[in-house]
Parts: sequence; C-alpha cells; structure tokens
Amino acid sequence: MRHFLIPDVAKVHADNGGQAILNHGWIHPRRLLSSSVLIIGIKGSVRLSVDGEDLEVIHGRMVALPAGTIHEGSVPISECAAYYWMHFTLPEPGGILSQSEADTILSSEGVTNHLLENAAFLPLQFDIPEPEPFATAFRELLNLQERPSYTGWKFQLLFQCLLIQLTEAVIREHNPPREVSPSSSVVYGILSCVAEALTDPDLSIKRVASTLGLNLDYAGRRFKKVMGMSVGDYILKERIKLAMSRLRQGSDTLESVARDCGFGSLRHFLRQFKAETGGTPKEFRSRYRMMHVNSL
Repeated sequence: MRHFLIPDVAKVHADNGGQAILNHGWIHPRRLLSSSVLIIGIKGSVRLSVDGEDLEVIHGRMVALPAGTIHEGSVPISECAAYYWMHFTLPEPGGILSQSEADTILSSEGVTNHLLENAAFLPLQFDIPEPEPFATAFRELLNLQERPSYTGWKFQLLFQCLLIQLTEAVIREHNPPREVSPSSSVVYGILSCVAEALTDPDLSIKRVASTLGLNLDYAGRRFKKVMGMSVGDYILKERIKLAMSRLRQGSDTLESVARDCGFGSLRHFLRQFKAETGGTPKEFRSRYRMMHVNSL
C-alpha cells in the first residue's frame, strides 16, 4: 500500500467538502486531481482505481487521493453508497511513498517523531479502528462550512487536527514487517546508542559505529538517508531538546545544565543553544517563567 506524506500540516488548506450520496449503478468519472481529497466512507462500497491501484471506499475506511493522481471508478456501485469528502491543497507537493518507505518511517518512535514532526502521513487506504469520532469530526467540519465561524481559521484548524488524529491512528495500527530493512536496522541501532549515551560529551558517530560494529562511513550514510541529517546534527538536536526541558523544569546553573546534557563546556553549550534556538538559555528560561506565573 502506498502512503501520502503531507510535509507541513500547518500549511494545509481545506478548500471545500461535502457528503456524496450515490445511487445504484453510479460509477466515478475519470479525473486528474488538481487538489488532494480526503474521503471517509459512510455506507456501501465505491471501488476506485488510483493510478492503477485498486481502492475501495466502505464504512469506516479512509481513502486519501493525492493531487496529481488520476482516479476513476473501476466498477458501477451495486447498492446505494455514501461518503464524506474534503478537497485540500498544499503549498508544496506531498510525497507518495512505497510500503517499504513507510515501514522505514514507522520503524521506531525516534524515527517517526523526527520525520513526522510537522507532517501528516496517510496510507491511500486505511481502516479506522474506531471510525465514529472521525465521522463526527467530519460532520462538524461540514456544518462549520455551512455556518462559518467569525474566523475561517477554525475551519482550517479542525481539518488540520483531523489529519493529525488520522496520522496518530495510522502510527498506532502499524504492523512492522517481520524482516527489517538494513537501513531501518542501522538507524534503530544508532538511535538506541544515542539515547543511552546522550549525556556523555564523548558521544560521537565514530563511537556509535564502533559500538554497533559498523563501518563509520556506512553508518553515517544510512542514517542520513533515513533521517535527513547527520548523526552529529541529530545528537546536537537531542541535547538542545534535553537542555530546554531542564531549563523549564528547574533552576540549575547553566554550567550544570551544560554538563548534564552532554556539552563539553559552558561556552560550547551557549554557542550551540543560540545557533539552534536564536536566543540564549537565560532568555529561554526567563520567557518560560514569565509565561507560567499566575497572580492570585
């Protein structure tokens, strides 16, 4: 099953939607999609061919049709059918990925959280485990479309939230393949090593590769192919995240935070923190405290 990667959920724009109610004998006309479509089946069966791949809209099933694909009905419907639909557009094209590429993205929590940090990720066809809340959300969207709020952002945010909730359901229901690809296995091993030794200032790709018994260049290339960044950049990103958590939760000195988060020196910590966040640790801690002070 192919998957639809939507790079930035916050930039998705819901255009218009509705409820299709279809009579016996109807067949979907052939169309080249200029926008993407999200469908959730209500009743009956509608069979579609999407770029030659057979999909079926039935009760409780989500179907995603990416822009740029050609879809058409494969057979006339044999009984009355109905589904919800919503056209939406993206500022940049989404990606259509193979099942093996999807398995790599969903191979471990670390890979998933990194690669899907701002994204939605939907199979072209997915049976929703508990479909009623999603159908309810879709009805709310359509009601809001007919009776708009004072701000159009509400409609957009509800649709973006629906994409996120569907992605969460896909992640929960993913069944990893019995045989893990070489790339996934290498990346999983590196992520485990990094998590275990993140606070050690001597942690490096060289040390990780040695621990796993891997060639240094091979390990680096495999990791970057999957994660889109070097092991060194990933280590820095995770250390900054840990430092931000420490700065929010306590009043430890900056020297202590730097040491406990794996930075070799306070100077190195300050330089990298500002490069990554645009501000100093003191400014970050001050802003956080100002946001969380209540006057009684």
